[in-house]
Amino acid sequence: MKHHYSRGRLFAFSLGAAFAAGLTPFLFNFVVDPYGMNNRFDLDLEKFRVSERAHYPLWKMINFPEDGAEVVILGDSRARALREKIWKGLGHDAFNFAYGGATISEIYDTFLHVKSSPKLKTLVVGLPLRSFDPDHRGGMNRVPEAIRLAQDPISYYSSWFVAKMSLRNLQHRYPGFFRKLERLTPEWVGTAKAAEDKQPDDFNLSDLVGRGYCRDCVLPTGKKADPHPGLARQINLGLGRGYGHWGHLWSSVALNRDLPGKFERQVRKNGANDWEGFRFSEELWEKIETIASWSRENNVQLVFVIPPTIVEMQQRMAGFGFTDLNHRFRVKLSELAPVFDFDFDSKFTRDLSRFTDAYHFRGKSAHAIVGEISLLISDNKRIRQRAQRKRSDIICPVSPADTSDTFSDGTATVVEGQSCRIWTWNHG
Repeated sequence: MKHHYSRGRLFAFSLGAAFAAGLTPFLFNFVVDPYGMNNRFDLDLEKFRVSERAHYPLWKMINFPEDGAEVVILGDSRARALREKIWKGLGHDAFNFAYGGATISEIYDTFLHVKSSPKLKTLVVGLPLRSFDPDHRGGMNRVPEAIRLAQDPISYYSSWFVAKMSLRNLQHRYPGFFRKLERLTPEWVGTAKAAEDKQPDDFNLSDLVGRGYCRDCVLPTGKKADPHPGLARQINLGLGRGYGHWGHLWSSVALNRDLPGKFERQVRKNGANDWEGFRFSEELWEKIETIASWSRENNVQLVFVIPPTIVEMQQRMAGFGFTDLNHRFRVKLSELAPVFDFDFDSKFTRDLSRFTDAYHFRGKSAHAIVGEISLLISDNKRIRQRAQRKRSDIICPVSPADTSDTFSDGTATVVEGQSCRIWTWNHG
């Protein structure tokens, strides 16, 4: 009988220990709350700085207002650079739902999530051509997991990923304490250090098949573009270089200069990764068509933004033979909604001081770009006045006075300003 009682106590202890172990991350996550699910405890943590980059969609899904926002921004890190505070500073009710490294699938799934927002009036979608490769960032989609965790507190609080981020937030806030703790840790126990979750936005699948990972692994090279059938349609391209009167838009760029180290590496390596073997996905294009169709049917204003890259990166795309597709992409995109185009040879894209690297523009330029978009999407007098005051050397042709040139073939029209073009479709 005594033996049986001891076994019962052992079982109860084991069960209690297992329950406590399972409850530990739940309580830990509830208190630290790295993504702001409940915000019950103020631990003076820099949650946005630490947690957002580790899982952009999760942070934004949890922090999206219940009634949504009038203006929602979708896209990758370049759209994310059009910071929410810039829009709000002009007077917009806006939420930036863009993610570092976002894929078209992530943009589309986020759209499905926000389209029921009762306040939604305008969608601003950052959309570079290279994102339409189905292998871009390995076809990653973090949004379904983010929605699941954001909508299920039990899953959120019991998540070991969330627990890791809770610990990382505390380590960031109290580095001295954790260094002392690490020194006190016996060597035979050791310490575990989580690898960084964030990846640079110029990460490419080709990086995974370097010699350091797999000696004989290669990706297919030399594939031609495989555009959506609609993109393949000839649109009065004319004779000569193949662009007729569009030729002025895509004149050959004669620029040969030494680039700073990071810029040079990105142009050489990432430029090849972007365009060597690039394929245009019909499936991804159809997702954008669905967004445009829904926007028309529900009276939601939609605009596309093609973010700028430095001229040398544009040259790399042309060097792989995609100038024609680059042009037709804009024409077909304009059929769906107006297109703000900043990615062409201009004073802006030649000025390296406006960029942090070959892909990403600086904050000052972000303010200018948001201001230009605001002048088109808003009829609010105060917003427009504030946007006008932000104008500098980026001026989109939102009025006749801003227009330096106009090109049209009867279907598509390009209006050119200063370092900015707006593409529209002549419906009817």
